[in-house]
Amino acid sequence: MSVVWPFLLVAAVCALVGWGLVRLTRRVQRRRVGSEALSATMTIFDDIWHPAAVEPQIEIQQAYERRAPTPSPEDDEDQPSR
Repeated sequence: MSVVWPFLLVAAVCALVGWGLVRLTRRVQRRRVGSEALSATMTIFDDIWHPAAVEPQIEIQQAYERRAPTPSPEDDEDQPSR
């Protein structure tokens, strides 16, 4: 019985840390706050614990960073006036 308590304590601490990291990941993604380093760290944990979520998250991040091209002044001149 003396071996069971330390094992349960270590398992409980690991479960709490994992739960906290999952909550932190969801909060950071929902609010889009935090530094790039924190986001990269959470991506590593997602990659380990939930690999199916990594590719969609990468695409979401790329779409968020992608911007529509700004029209140049030459583009306005090439189009006929209405």
